[in-house]
Amino acid sequence: MRFFHIQKITAPYPQQEVYGRWEVCTPQTMHSFSAAGYFFGRSLNENLHQPVGLIESCWGGTPVETWTPEEVFKTNERLAISAAALTPSQWWPVRTSVAYNAMIAPVTDFPIAGAIWYQGESNVTNAYTYKETFSEMRRVWRELWKKDFPFYFVQIAPFNYGKGYGGAQIREAQFQTYRSVANTGMVVVSDVTGDTNDIHPKNKQDVGKRLAAWALANTYHKENIFFSGPLYRSMEIKGNKAIIYFDFAKDGLMKKGVELTDFLIAGDDHQFFPATATIADSTVNVYSPKVPHPSAVRMGFTNTAIPNLFNKAGLPASPFRTDDWELK
Repeated sequence: MRFFHIQKITAPYPQQEVYGRWEVCTPQTMHSFSAAGYFFGRSLNENLHQPVGLIESCWGGTPVETWTPEEVFKTNERLAISAAALTPSQWWPVRTSVAYNAMIAPVTDFPIAGAIWYQGESNVTNAYTYKETFSEMRRVWRELWKKDFPFYFVQIAPFNYGKGYGGAQIREAQFQTYRSVANTGMVVVSDVTGDTNDIHPKNKQDVGKRLAAWALANTYHKENIFFSGPLYRSMEIKGNKAIIYFDFAKDGLMKKGVELTDFLIAGDDHQFFPATATIADSTVNVYSPKVPHPSAVRMGFTNTAIPNLFNKAGLPASPFRTDDWELK
């Protein structure tokens, strides 16, 4: 394994040069490298039996706008207004494109196999535009590299952001971009979060391994690789129950604990109540005596929820909601 670490720097315009050097992976060099990136690369190396080179270009705390080329905001007023509303920070840049200009643009002339991404916490204040900006960023990156390279990302972990649904909305936006943007993959990490008052989950090993599983299965076409937990597909109402269908659940579902947690159900009045949820092979039946005529189901759709629904491969289900109602 080889590492190339790009130093944290900004620029007002796209640059052609970047400072850094390739280093052999050793106990000393990996100590200062991205932990999730290291475990991702190590898993690839162990399974592919070939050299792996990792370019680390990251800056903790930065919003997605900072990594998105300026042309996106020049042609989309809504995204530009949303970006301008971000709160400045003394620790990281928030201006549009400045990290992209200095830390991504200089390497777009070099071929890459793909990209991995772990970001989103700083966008909880403008989550309503995250899906569009995130999707546009990937589109332009691929145009610049002249390659539809795979893009695998981590859904942000549960964290106590306070009031509102900012964290849940970012996870929903990430789920939606996975659904709408080709050649992408999404890793769910709610089960390895631990402390929801710590924005940096300490278990980076499983994060890296799950990212690698997406790449091994979908980029390198390795067989018998389980790479995703259950992802909400559709809902069917039968009498007073809602039946939830999932992708990546063909071998069945399971729970970790006595009862399934973090399920809510509502009728046409938009009033949600805690629900009883039971597994039936690869579906979940959701019910509450307080909702005789259900219209919507949510699972884990709060900032701090840690649901306990998994597939038989032991991978966690992504939080979801079946409605698109205004959040209050």
